Amino acid sequence: MKRLAPIAAYAVSVFISSYYTAEYWVVGPVFAAAALAVNYPAVSKKFSSKHLLFIAASTLIYALVFLIANRGWKIEADWLDMLAGSATAGVVLGSILMPSVHAMLFGAEIKTVRSVCLWLIASWYAVNLLAWLGDQFDFAHGINYNLLSVALWQGIYLRRLKL
Repeated sequence: MKRLAPIAAYAVSVFISSYYTAEYWVVGPVFAAAALAVNYPAVSKKFSSKHLLFIAASTLIYALVFLIANRGWKIEADWLDMLAGSATAGVVLGSILMPSVHAMLFGAEIKTVRSVCLWLIASWYAVNLLAWLGDQFDFAHGINYNLLSVALWQGIYLRRLKL
């Protein structure tokens, strides 16, 4: 049962986050709550103001990500939008800010933080590439790329960074 709870917290967070992607006031706190739940044994022993700051930071960082991603920079070429569009800029920034704030609050090693940032960014580009290829070769019917992107991003983060 102890192993099922973190998986359930992750699954619920991914589902809610992908369903409410456009609601920054939902995604940030839900992800932070999942991180707390996944790390429940450590968090329950020593809950502190750092955990509350983590929830606030997650909410504010996702709000910033959404603000940037929602700008729609009107890049004509799909492949260029995938590489450097507003959604990509938002996600890349969030993929750097969240682990960095995590390190400041909980003391993660800089080597781990760099690695997590790179994996988070790579996961975004991998899903974008898959979506682009699916469009080009008409093979990706029924794939929910938003769900896939959220699942990869949150899975990498929750697996690699501990509270």
